[in-house]
Amino acid sequence: MEYKVVMPQLTDTMEEGKIVRWLKKEGEIVKKDEPLVEIESDKAVMEVPSMKEGVLVKILAEEGEELPVGAPIAVIETEVEKAQITAKKVEEKPAEKEEKKEEIKIPQKKPEKKEALPEGTASPSAKKTAAQLGVNIKKLQEEGKLPVPAHEKDIKSYFYSRFFTKSALELLQRYGLSPEEVYQSVKKERIDKKAVEKYIKEKNIPEISAPSDIQRILIKNLSKSTQIPVYHITHPFDVKYLLEKKDYTLTTYLIKVFGDVMYNYPELRTIYKEDSFYTYPTSNISVAIAVDNELFNPTIKNVEDKTLKEIYEKLQEIKEKAKNRNLSVEDIQGATFSISNLGMFGIKQFDAVIPPFHSGIAAVGTAVEGVITITFTFDHRVINGAQAAQFVIDVEKKIQAMRSLK
Repeated sequence: MEYKVVMPQLTDTMEEGKIVRWLKKEGEIVKKDEPLVEIESDKAVMEVPSMKEGVLVKILAEEGEELPVGAPIAVIETEVEKAQITAKKVEEKPAEKEEKKEEIKIPQKKPEKKEALPEGTASPSAKKTAAQLGVNIKKLQEEGKLPVPAHEKDIKSYFYSRFFTKSALELLQRYGLSPEEVYQSVKKERIDKKAVEKYIKEKNIPEISAPSDIQRILIKNLSKSTQIPVYHITHPFDVKYLLEKKDYTLTTYLIKVFGDVMYNYPELRTIYKEDSFYTYPTSNISVAIAVDNELFNPTIKNVEDKTLKEIYEKLQEIKEKAKNRNLSVEDIQGATFSISNLGMFGIKQFDAVIPPFHSGIAAVGTAVEGVITITFTFDHRVINGAQAAQFVIDVEKKIQAMRSLK
């Protein structure tokens, strides 16, 4: 029986996904729960396991293709007998092809046809430029130093590259610079890396690089965040006692405080999506974790029912997963409130961008004489100013009450 694999909804806010990489090829046997494909959601790139066992008989969506949730992306044959026949046929095909190649390889003698080319394979303008610069197209193509066919830019690139050191050429490639252009400006018989660096600075040339998958997702989400009507509330909190205890990190204590208080505020457990309010039954809080140039927002769920020890251990677990970039779907979905703590960097106060489909975020600054400044950003669609102000007051009361919490 054929089973259609569809684009899964990896997060509760995901509307479409992108095929990043197929982990199985057509004709290969797939076991249940075995990684089948890598998919980019609205929050991360994740491996998606197969829900059925069988043979991957057809891939319907190519790598790089974006499809809505629920769209078919592949077909798996689940009947054991049919699956085995399909897999056997696929295994036999490569061997047959190899045998055919062996039979026709010698009589064709393709390499001899290439050698018969008198002037190399190049465009008319490339041949003209090669004659002017004394470049032997045929010889260089045989040595693999010029592409087949060669164009004018290839001839010039090869000719002018001879004036640069290896490190200088690597720098040219990194910045996408033309060897001819740089040579005409520098005009030295031997151009080293320092000369190229000087040229880059004088011309104010930027280095262009593509964002990583995680960075691209973050950029996409930040664009969504600008469409959220927000307001800010900034308030100081006395946390001397929490800092003196040193049993857990300040973030651990704050997660517990926010989780307990927001359990009494349905608005903080609510998100606005598709013209409707979605109110979740528990306090689920995401924590901003930076790893190199990438940012992750894993979630700690059911905070109101967790002890400080459980929260601390979960926080360490998701930090390690983020560091190794192996967060699961369960780790990143379900949050309605977020925490971003830059206090460890000595930042006194800042505003944080509210993540999409969150009711709010708390930007935590560093402690000055035992007092931290937290700037809250709230989604005005789900919680009004008066409700948010009362929430902040209750957070302050809860922090003071932490003296008796173990």
